[in-house]
Parts: sequence; structure tokens; C-alpha cells
Amino acid sequence: MSDNDWSLYPDGASKGAPIFFAILLTALGSYQIYQSFFRYKWRYFGGTITWATTVWISGFICRIISIYHDQDIGLYIAGYVLILMGPPLYAASEYFILGRLMAYLPYHAPMHPGRVLSTFFLLSTVVEVLTANGASRSAGKNRTISQRQVGLALLKAALIVQCFIEALFFSLVVTMERRCRRAKAFPRKVRVICYVLYLTSFMMLVRCIVRTIGGFEDSKCDPEDPLCGYITLHEWVMYVFEIANITLFVIVLAVFHPGRFLPQTDKIYLDPVNNETDRLGPGFSKADKRPIWATVLDPFNLTGILSGKGMAVQKFWEEENAVHNGQELQPSKAGASTGETAVAG
Repeated sequence: MSDNDWSLYPDGASKGAPIFFAILLTALGSYQIYQSFFRYKWRYFGGTITWATTVWISGFICRIISIYHDQDIGLYIAGYVLILMGPPLYAASEYFILGRLMAYLPYHAPMHPGRVLSTFFLLSTVVEVLTANGASRSAGKNRTISQRQVGLALLKAALIVQCFIEALFFSLVVTMERRCRRAKAFPRKVRVICYVLYLTSFMMLVRCIVRTIGGFEDSKCDPEDPLCGYITLHEWVMYVFEIANITLFVIVLAVFHPGRFLPQTDKIYLDPVNNETDRLGPGFSKADKRPIWATVLDPFNLTGILSGKGMAVQKFWEEENAVHNGQELQPSKAGASTGETAVAG
């Protein structure tokens, strides 16, 4: 085969599928922006979803152009890397939801609610770095055998770490549900959030498992024929188990937006006695008496558990705090410099 006949897509590639998903995700991303920034005021969650959607759409655009310029290795690698990086970024939205759920039920939280996002985001950053480096080293025509082997090893490591993260995440959701059921208090809004997190975590785990199998298949290929695994050679697997799967993930979070069920601030918690009244407290971060660095390094308070001291937390949920009437919280004039909030109205 001459260089002019060589193609990055020897068996062809769907031209319509990446266009379809790019358009669909643009619509979903726009709807998420409306919900998160304007309707429910979940700005950090909306920022995370927008970031992930932007990365993924960019990957589809690069893939579309690459299909029409099927000898441009740079475009091929860019699309390959960005499509791989999208799902772990979407997973960060799950972490935000779980952190807000724990803040809403602080008496059931198995870890510091304010450190859920930072802890999982740090782990996800490791995944993103491994994914980007692995994908760029393993993709393309002119990669040496050693470069490809290193790239595939990094990709497999990233996917295995992602599977571990999802398993840990799933176990934390299970812990929250079990504690709610044990307390005989599992209101509908909490139940919906738990079920949504189970579903989205399962979707992410399916994607990780399929990608991991594909990585191990590719590592067994002949160096002269690096594209040999069934998952790599059959485009439909990627579109079904990754792209359509994670797109459904985004749809679920759009239909069951967490802002419908959880408060817009981590200072609002559910009264543990009647399980109906929302109250305004100081927030878990102010109640935890440990230094900030200790909460970052030890979000599960393993030191306190192993030493028998337990968690040094002011149990504000046992106090008679103000009832929250559902109005938007705004910085108060007196507390603007200290981060205090007041109910608008």
C-alpha cells in the first residue's frame, strides 16, 4: 500500500455518528447551562458539566475533520484523546452531587462532605493525565513499539484507576442509603438522588470495563499490526458502550437535575428529627474542628477512627437552627467579608 492509499481508518468510519452526537451534546449542554446557572443556581455543577461537554464536543469535531482528512495524524490523536478524556470529566459531576447529598445529610456522611469533590477530583486528575499521555503515545502510525507499549500501559492504568474510583464512589452511595434506611428516614428526594447516582455510576463503570478490555486486547497485538483487538476494530463498540452510554448519562442528569432535589448551598441540611424541614446551619466545613490541611489529607478521618477519638465535629444538626424557607441565599452586608449568608427576601 502506498503512502497515498494509507488511512487512519482502514475499515472506514461513520461520518454521521460524530456529527449526530456533537449536535445532541450541544443541545444537552445548552439545556444544562440554563438549568444549572439560571434555574437551580448550581453553578459549580453547571461549570463541570459544561467543561466536560466542551471537551467531548471538541473531540467529535476533531474526529469529523479527521475522517475527511484520514492521513492527518495530529487531528486523529486530538480526537482520540479528547473523546477519551470526556467521560472522566463527566464523572466529576457525580462527585459534586454526592458531596452536596452528604452536606444535606451531615449526620449520615461517611466522609467530610466538602472534601468529596476535591478527593475524587484529585483521583480523576491522575486518570486524565494518564489518559492523555497514554492516548497520545499509543495512537498514530509512526509510533515505535516501545512508545506504543508505554502508551497502552498508561491507558490501562488510567482505566483501572477509573474503575477503582467508580467502585469507591458506588460504595459511598450505598453507605449513605444504608444509613438512611437504618434511621428509617429515606425521603423521596434523597431516594431519587441515590438511584440517579447508582445509574450514572453503573454507566461510567460499564464504559471503564469495556475500555479496559480493549486496552488489554491491544497490548497483545503484533507490533507490526497494532490494531487487532475486536473492540478497537469495531467502531460500534465505542459508540454503544462509551459514547451513547455516557450521552445517556448526561440525559439522566438533565432530566433528574440534582438542583430539583437538593439545596443550592451546602449550609442547608435536612432536620434529622422530622426529615421534612430544611434548616440553615454553619456548614460541615465550619463544624469540623480539624485544620483544613487535615481534612484534605484525611477526608475519611481515618486518624480519628484508628485512634478511637472519632470525628471532632460540632453536631450543629442537634441544635435548633433557623428554618430555611426555600429562598435563594445571598451574601449579607455584615457578613460579606466573612462568607456568611442570609436569606433573600
